[in-house]
Order: sequence, then C-alpha cells, then structure tokens
Amino acid sequence: MWRRDRRPEVRAPHAWHFPQPARDYLANGLQVMAFQRPGQHVASVGLVIDTPLNLEAREVEGVATLLHRCLDEGTTRHPGAGFAAALEDLGAVLGGSVGHSATELFLEVPTPSLGPALALLAEMLVEPVLAEADVERHRALRLAQIDQVMATSASRAGMEFRRATVARRFRTARMAGGTTSTVSAIGRADVVDFHQRFYRPSAATIILCADFPTDPFALVDAAFAGWQGDPAEGIVHEVPLPRRPHCRLAHRPGAVQADVRLGGFGIDRGDPRWADVQVACHALGGAFLSRLNKVLREEKGFTYGVHLVNQAMRDGGLLAAQGSFRTEVVAESIQLMQGILDLTTSPLSPREVEESVSFLLGSVPLRYSTARGVTDRVTTLVANGLSAEFVNSFSEALAHVVPSSATQAVSDLLPPDGQTLVVVGDAEALQPQLADAGWDVELVDRMD
Repeated sequence: MWRRDRRPEVRAPHAWHFPQPARDYLANGLQVMAFQRPGQHVASVGLVIDTPLNLEAREVEGVATLLHRCLDEGTTRHPGAGFAAALEDLGAVLGGSVGHSATELFLEVPTPSLGPALALLAEMLVEPVLAEADVERHRALRLAQIDQVMATSASRAGMEFRRATVARRFRTARMAGGTTSTVSAIGRADVVDFHQRFYRPSAATIILCADFPTDPFALVDAAFAGWQGDPAEGIVHEVPLPRRPHCRLAHRPGAVQADVRLGGFGIDRGDPRWADVQVACHALGGAFLSRLNKVLREEKGFTYGVHLVNQAMRDGGLLAAQGSFRTEVVAESIQLMQGILDLTTSPLSPREVEESVSFLLGSVPLRYSTARGVTDRVTTLVANGLSAEFVNSFSEALAHVVPSSATQAVSDLLPPDGQTLVVVGDAEALQPQLADAGWDVELVDRMD
C-alpha cells in the first residue's frame, strides 16, 4: 500500500551542458561539425549556406527563395522526379528555408543510409537542373503564397511590423521571399546566376548529429569533396537600423477582429542583455499567466492569447507584444498593453524572475534531447554567426538575471514614448479609435 511518508525525494536536477561538436574543414573549405549522440539512430543533418539576402539584386528579391525551392526538382544524374524517388528509397526526408541571413537545408535519414543520403544532398547542391518549367511553377506558387500571407491577418501584421520597425533601406525590412513585383521579374537566368555565384563550399557549414556507425567526416568528404568553387568573397551582412516609432494601420475591410503588434527594434543574441530580455519576455508575455495574458485574456476576455515575443536577427531584432483582439476593444487593449509594458511603477518581482529562469533552464535538456533538436539549434546559431557554445553561455547568463536587470532591459528597449504600433483590421472602425487614443495613424492598403 502506498504510504504518504514514502514519497520519493525530489532532488535538484543534475548539471546539464549542451554537447560540443568535433569540427574539421574539407579541402574545398566546407566546415563540418559532428555531434556524436548515443542512441540517436535517425541522423539529422543541417547545412547552412552564408547567403544574406542583401546579396540579391533589388529588382529580383526572392531569387534565393526560388532557387532553394527548385533545388530538389531534379539533378543531372536524377532528373525530374527521380531525385525525390532516390531520397524516398533511403527513407530520407528533406526540408529547409531561406532567412534574411542564410539558406538552411535539413536532412533526416536512418543512420545506415547516411552516406548515400549525403551524396544526394551534395548532388542537389552541385548539379541541380533548375529547369525553366520548375522556376515558372515555383514563381507562380510564391506569388500565390504572397497573396495568402496578405490575406491572413496575423501574417500580415508580422510583415507590417517588420516593415514599420526596420529602416526601409535595409533588405531586412522586406519579406525574405520577395514581393509581388520582384518575384514576378525573376527568370531562370537569375536563379542560375545566384546559384553559380553564391553556392560555394567555403560559404557553407554542415552539421551532423547521430549515433554514427562510421566516421562522419569520412562520409562528408566522400560526398562533398567534388563540390568546388572559388573562395566566398563579397559576402557582407548588413547591420539594420530602426525606423522612427510610429503607428501603422493596414486596412482589412469587414474584419471583426484586429491583429496588433506593439513594440520596437530589439536586440540579437550577442547583446549582453539577451538573457535579461528572455526572462522578462517570459514573465510579461510567455507563460500562460504572464502579466499580459492574465489581464487581457483572463480578466478582460479581449483575446484568446497575447504574448511578448523577442525575435532575434543576426544584428538587432524585433520585440513586440502581439495578439488578436475584438475590433471594438482594440484601443483599450493597446492602452492596457502599454501600461503592462511600462515597468517604472511595477518592476518585475523576484518570484516572476525565479519562475521564468526555472522554466527556461528546465526546458533546455528536453528541447535538445533528439538529434534534430541539436541540429536545428546549431544551424540557427551558425546562420547568425554564433557557435554551439552559445547555448551553455546563455544558460550561465540566465543564472545571473535579477529583477532589476530584467526590468531595466525591457525599459530600455520599450520606452513608453518610443513604441511602434501596427494594427491590421477594418480601418473604418479602427482609425477613429486610434486617433482618439492619440495615435497619428499611417494608413496602408497593400504591401509591396
């Protein structure tokens, strides 16, 4: 029979550290990082190509995205659907994305098939067909995707907030996949040219994580040694600057709710305040009973959820409270959000900081318990110019966050008189509300 006095003792968690990779370079300049993880029999591979989107010509922005989407449409050795069939035969799954700082590719495959899968990945990078028909099809799909993003309130709000917060002259201010006008101008020659100029081994890093059955460096060398190209030159990452704080209202006729972003230009992971901001974001708008959610959802019933999100870029970032609200309460909701984010009269408490730090530290081992978790994290760090050691440094920094430092970080980044507001909803109903609340509204209809 279970007895109350025999409950197991709850002990403090063991110290945990993010694994560090073995590292090497191939003769062609490709950097290789390998994480040996016992028991992980599905290998996870990430490949980062240093292709910041300011490399794109202004008139064909989105060409990096179209190139990425055409890569797996066939190679010279496996044309058409043959390439996808070859991956399927190995049980491999391929994915990836294009961000403002880099192109990322992901591959998962059972470890016995890792060598052949790496060979296919290299083949895709070195000898893609990039057929005219595939470029045209993906251009049409991207144009349809842009229309879908603009028709989705939350997605539109995210795009508008980026545009409103980052100075217009920077590529970071615009959509990673290009706009309607720039994507429409892209042809096959543009895609081929971008591939030939910027897909170089010296600008790439491959990350592998698994319980390797054989030497992973030998497998990578066998697959990628034939990838040749001049050393990467002319790759300079822009350092964006913020715009003047203002209010931007995007018209969505007939909408019964509005998506709101209230915040400003934030910081990147290299900023010494990064841990403080992460703790503050969790306390103010991360946990279910965070300050924002407690007031706007639980007490007022204005929204299903509201969050404070810190979105890092390679340099700088976007920091905003965000949520969807009924149209008739938007102005009141914004006023409440402003009051909650103003910590001058109600700084973060020791309990809030302690609970936030405990959550952030306690969830880390779970997030990186799989090979894919490790690869995803390191790929993101490499794309942003950081090393795997950042994870451990961040954990150490969390332990030194105190209420005053977390409070000061948010106060510095979100001063009450220096916030940008973006609202996406029915302008006829919202513009009078915002004007009465003292906002000088910039009305926009279409983003391009």
